[in-house]
Amino acid sequence: MRKSAFVLAAVFALLAGCVTINVYFPAAAAQKAAEQVIGNVMGPDASGRTPPPSSGAQPPPSSGSSSGGRNAPLASRVLDAMIPAASAAETEPNLTIRTPAIDAIQARMRARFHASLKALLDSGVVGFTHNGDVAVRDPAGVPLSERAQVNQTVAAENSDRAQLYQQIADANGHPEWAGRMREAFARQWINMAHPGWYYQDASGNWERK
Repeated sequence: MRKSAFVLAAVFALLAGCVTINVYFPAAAAQKAAEQVIGNVMGPDASGRTPPPSSGAQPPPSSGSSSGGRNAPLASRVLDAMIPAASAAETEPNLTIRTPAIDAIQARMRARFHASLKALLDSGVVGFTHNGDVAVRDPAGVPLSERAQVNQTVAAENSDRAQLYQQIADANGHPEWAGRMREAFARQWINMAHPGWYYQDASGNWERK
C-alpha cells in the first residue's frame, strides 16, 4: 500500500513538472508572433495581414494498453487520465497580438520605420541591439545638427518596443512574460534585418548582416 502511494506521488510530481514547463512560456508561438508583428512594421505590403491558422493538429489521446481499463494498475490509470492535459499543454497556442493598444503601437512603429528609422538602419547609424531595442551605433554618420533628432527617434522607438512586449504579455494573461517576449522579438528583429544592417551579438559587439 505504501509502495502504491509512493508511485502515485511520483507520477503526480512528474506530470506536474512537465505541465508547468510546457505551459510556462510558449516559445514557438512567441517567435511566430514576433515574425508577424515585425513583418507588419517593416514590410511594405504586410499591413492588415492576418496571422495564418495553426497547422499543427492536436494529437488524439493515447490509446495505450491500459487506458481506462478496470484491471490496470492505479498508477497507470492516473497517468492515462493526465495525458490529455499534458498533450494539450504541449500544443503551441496562437498568441494574441491584436488589441487596440497593440495596434496603436504597431502603427506608430510602422510610420516611424518608413519615415526615418529605415534610413538610419540603411546608413549604419542605428542598429538592432541584442536585447530587442535599437541603438545609435555611429553618431558621426549624421550631421551634428541632426543628432538630437536621431536620439529622439531611437528613444521613441525603444519606448514603443517596451510597451509592445508588455502589451502582448498582458493581452495573453501573463504580464510576467514581457521579458520572454522581448527575447523572442530580439532574435526576430535580427533574423529579419536587411543585408547591410548592423546588429549586436550576445556580447554587445556590432556585426553587419
